[in-house]
Amino acid sequence: MNAELGILYAVGVAYLALLFFVAHATEKGWLPDALVRHPLVYALSLGVYATSWSFYGSVGFAGEQGYNFLTIYLGVTLAFALAPVLLAPILRLVRDYQLTSLADLFAFRYRHQFTGVLVTLFMLAGVLPYIALQIKAVTESVAVLTQEAPPHLLALGFCATLSLFAILFGARHITPREKHEGLVMAIAFESAVKLIALLMVGVFALFGILGGPAALGEWLLEHPEAIEALYAPVREGPWMTFMLLAFAAAFLLPRQFHMIFVENMEPRALRVAAWAFPLFLLLLNLPIPLILWAGQQAQLGTVPDYYVLGLVRGGIDERTFARRGSMFS
Repeated sequence: MNAELGILYAVGVAYLALLFFVAHATEKGWLPDALVRHPLVYALSLGVYATSWSFYGSVGFAGEQGYNFLTIYLGVTLAFALAPVLLAPILRLVRDYQLTSLADLFAFRYRHQFTGVLVTLFMLAGVLPYIALQIKAVTESVAVLTQEAPPHLLALGFCATLSLFAILFGARHITPREKHEGLVMAIAFESAVKLIALLMVGVFALFGILGGPAALGEWLLEHPEAIEALYAPVREGPWMTFMLLAFAAAFLLPRQFHMIFVENMEPRALRVAAWAFPLFLLLLNLPIPLILWAGQQAQLGTVPDYYVLGLVRGGIDERTFARRGSMFS
């Protein structure tokens, strides 16, 4: 393991330790209830919807499907715009009948002994490939940042960490109806970090690579194909299908169902999330075109999925070169 890989591991472990500390501090009551139960914390916890897709898939999807990448979030926005007539009734049903999963909801609605089993099997079949993609994203991120193949034990360590976190702040609770405040707070904190990090990359792309708004305008005038590449798929692609899938995923994904309904502490928090969560998604998507154009202008030697990491890697290399140059000047 070289020094760069060791530093990256240390940063990753430190970040995971910070998430553990946030969850532990919440469980121990070290954080004020006014903060833990604030509706904006609940809204941020719904950011679990945007996992590795926010950093990788959005930019890669924008490179292939143009502005169709927005449909993944516009469908969710539409679902939350209909919160009073769609999400709120489901929340009342979940709270009144103490339902704890999507399988419980369908088994309650369609009373048959195989309903819950069938829904659980469908969720398992959908979740396993998704988890595999998250593990792949972690290992390939290390490869992009360090320019070398990561050790095979990295994926195993990542899985072990996720399992430990789930045991400590999820499965260890006595009753399924008990709220997991530590888990909610940790996810909300992670969502805030994710948003700030992506906005910072967007600012670096705009001013550090593209040269500012004026230079970006000139570059787009010189490369009209960059704008056309974003609009063409919208005119030709199945954007309604993407919208419908995102609309359903907003509350039918197992993790979304759990965070929206099961972990809800106050019904009024859903009214705040109806506008706060779409605003979070909007801010999360603002830097995507900038990152895509910056990666194209910089001619990064990687696929668009990893333009975010490529720009971060380039910024680190530039600062390191400048620091070394100043030492010998």
